[in-house]
Amino acid sequence: MFAKKDFIFTTLGKTFIINFPHQNDKKSVLFIVKLTDAIKDKYVDYIEDITTTFNSINLFFKYAYDSESVSLILLEIIDKTPSQLLVNTKKWKLPVCVDDEFTKDISLFFKGNQQQLDLYLTKFFDLKFRFVFYGFLPGFPYLSGLPIDMAIARKSIPNNSTLKGSVAIGGDQVGIYPQNSPGGWHVIGNCPVSIIDFSSTDLSLINPGDQVRFYKISKPEYKDVMETIRTNSEHQYLKNLTDD
Repeated sequence: MFAKKDFIFTTLGKTFIINFPHQNDKKSVLFIVKLTDAIKDKYVDYIEDITTTFNSINLFFKYAYDSESVSLILLEIIDKTPSQLLVNTKKWKLPVCVDDEFTKDISLFFKGNQQQLDLYLTKFFDLKFRFVFYGFLPGFPYLSGLPIDMAIARKSIPNNSTLKGSVAIGGDQVGIYPQNSPGGWHVIGNCPVSIIDFSSTDLSLINPGDQVRFYKISKPEYKDVMETIRTNSEHQYLKNLTDD
């Protein structure tokens, strides 16, 4: 868990950066979520945006600011943010298809060894992840919770195109591509459910601190969900996205 001395402040033009050590546990992630919300409330009229990463909170001020004054206020907010938190988070269940069409990356990583691939995927679907922040692309979620012994380094040569919905591994992080895009992470499956809607005022379903679990579906089930989404129909997988 964090102490006040763990936070280091740096400035870059109109951007004020709060740096802290990357900590993967639930309590630390939720503390950063709560701290970010408190900072946003304090500076809502003065900042254009506030973003988080695994080890920083970034405030983008509209105008020039006094860094010393901001530092003192932030230290006070950090000091007042309780370590025992009641954060309103959700638990999500997302379907993922691991048909051969979607597992070419991970199959190549394991050099076609189906036994190793199956073992990796079995372990993966037993895991619980924590959503930390959106980054890389608008709506690209970074999820923590992948054990270090399951980490897979990013590709030395990225794919020219990675399919929307691709669930992928980059180091010890898990992400979901929100659109077709070049990508350097190893894809292990495809999720047909979009977790962000750019046409809505409430863009994202999943918020920082939320828990995410994946479950495996077949290729026919995947096609069924995609058709349901295309025709704006109802489907059980779209109704039962949360454990709440």
